[in-house]
Amino acid sequence: MAPSLPCASLELDYPLYALDFDPEDAARLVVGGGGGAGRSGVGNKITVLEVRQDELRVTTEAELSRDEDSVMSLAVGPSQGQGKPTRLFAGINSDMASGVNLHLRALALHHRSGARLAELTRTALFANTDADSYQRLLRLAGPVGAAASAMGKESQIAVFDSTGSQPKPRGLLQLPVDAEDLDLVQTAEGEFQLAFCYKHELHVVALTAEQNSEPRLIYTVPVADDDDGGPRPAFRAIRFLTPTFLLAVSNLPQRRGVLIQGFRMPSSATDMAAVAVAARISRNLSATALAVANPSPVTPSWAALGDAQFVIAVAGSDSSIRLYTLEHRAASTLNLLSGLDPVCTVAECHGRGSITGLAFSKPTSTGRGAKTVKLNLGSISLQKSVAVHAVPLKEHSDGAEQRRRKNRGPPRKGRQVVALRARKPSSTWLVVVLSLTVLLMAMVGQAVMELYGKSEPLLLGRRFSPEWHAALASSPPPPPPLDARMVQVTAPPQ
Repeated sequence: MAPSLPCASLELDYPLYALDFDPEDAARLVVGGGGGAGRSGVGNKITVLEVRQDELRVTTEAELSRDEDSVMSLAVGPSQGQGKPTRLFAGINSDMASGVNLHLRALALHHRSGARLAELTRTALFANTDADSYQRLLRLAGPVGAAASAMGKESQIAVFDSTGSQPKPRGLLQLPVDAEDLDLVQTAEGEFQLAFCYKHELHVVALTAEQNSEPRLIYTVPVADDDDGGPRPAFRAIRFLTPTFLLAVSNLPQRRGVLIQGFRMPSSATDMAAVAVAARISRNLSATALAVANPSPVTPSWAALGDAQFVIAVAGSDSSIRLYTLEHRAASTLNLLSGLDPVCTVAECHGRGSITGLAFSKPTSTGRGAKTVKLNLGSISLQKSVAVHAVPLKEHSDGAEQRRRKNRGPPRKGRQVVALRARKPSSTWLVVVLSLTVLLMAMVGQAVMELYGKSEPLLLGRRFSPEWHAALASSPPPPPPLDARMVQVTAPPQ
């Protein structure tokens, strides 16, 4: 039986499109959505939830104008210091009557004297927007953010600084089509890398304080050898694991399943990304959301990562969430990815509603003991429901650390891994099929030998089919005719 994950859920009064955990507080989840502009009767809101052991509780909520669009993207900014408000960024189309779409909204979440959301600024990052354009994607990495437009006449990605009283634009990329997904990672002090994908292509942009590089194509989904230019897997979501590795989820054509791939990022400007690990969900579904977490993150985020385990969640169009683990192995010359294995599947976690977003929290205590740690996995749906599943963790010590403890060396804290056992690929069915094939071939060979009379009747025994044994055996040739001249007649003795 598949393991079950503890779950707390809540139904709100508006459809949900975006969510994010506070990077400093695993018990604080922010969600947003709404019915859009007009008189639909469904408001546009941002809700802050407190995640408890077995329930979700609304701590504060901001209701937006019904003349504006719903919240389509959302991100919680990094800490600004102890006691200071938490900053939120959201993609909300403003009133278009003025002709300027102030789509990036900055808000402050105040914690003193009760939780309270207050709007700070509104910023327009996209150029030449039209009435159908909106901010679909939003990601943050430290002080840098990126937002992508959708449904407009022009497809754009805007990069901005998230510090200061108002977001400051850092560059605008023009794309041939809308970006399907994007992500940011910090690669060094003051240096970042932006990755974005659409259809069958994966691109990266290097971001520095001085300038941004031109977008560079690093991977194209290949055409199958037996395919004459037909449909190929299409990228759906991407997330950086480290500055060296990136995880991507692609939907196979005709809803034939989902492809999960870990890419090794190119080390030079002339290299291309390479697939380091892959797995496939072979069902009639497509992926709708992706989330990735490292239960033992390093500080700073761009520091060298040793042996670690990543937790991956993939939401399917059947309202299921599939949990995977992925091992990162550090070596002196080359880091490796291995063991992209399934852990469990949470079926119909939002009934039959479509899951629109996934997010992991940072590791946190379960409350039952200081050594019991978990990851909160939040999910939202169009059917107004939000759920948080608890993924249990445990401490793991690698072989070198175990030998150190045995030799009474200085103890070192182990890394956190998922407490549930992943299902490794099994060769049982392959062995069974091969064994049956060999047995069948042996039986056919034995039957042929019996038909030719070369073997005792074991399969074609005389009790069952006596006329079959030696049925194909060749008869001995007839004796040659007698020649009278060669016949010697011996007279009988007198």
